[in-house]
Amino acid sequence: MASAGGGDGSDPEFQIAPMIDVLLVMLIFFMSITTDQVMKIDKSISLPVAPEAKKRENDMKNQAVVNIDWDTALGRARVSYGDIVCDPLEQLKDYVEPAKAANSKLKMIIRGDAATPALEVQKVIEQLAASGIDDISLSGMNRTN
Repeated sequence: MASAGGGDGSDPEFQIAPMIDVLLVMLIFFMSITTDQVMKIDKSISLPVAPEAKKRENDMKNQAVVNIDWDTALGRARVSYGDIVCDPLEQLKDYVEPAKAANSKLKMIIRGDAATPALEVQKVIEQLAASGIDDISLSGMNRTN
């Protein structure tokens, strides 16, 4: 009676090439989604410390980031929505309104530099509210490290 596997009865060999192909595809996928999130965060911003801050759950498809970088030399804020610099600030509304129309659950996270005056953050909040955003969070760190 012939064996069910067919062939000469030797042990099957492990093929490494298909495994490497699958791993490379997964690597490219994870790099592409991580790069998108990293680009939204401006590393030059020094977040304020809020010892009682609580970590918010991430909802990547329903949230967007607004960065406020305070330029001490010029004495003014540089506001960016993703990688788009909003100068004048009123442009922020023009960029956020279509995103809100496309996603009714859109949440905005404001990452303001610790040196940014509260008045500048308030101006950004007003622009977001005028865009129809009703879920706004301020980002901070809960430790000094």
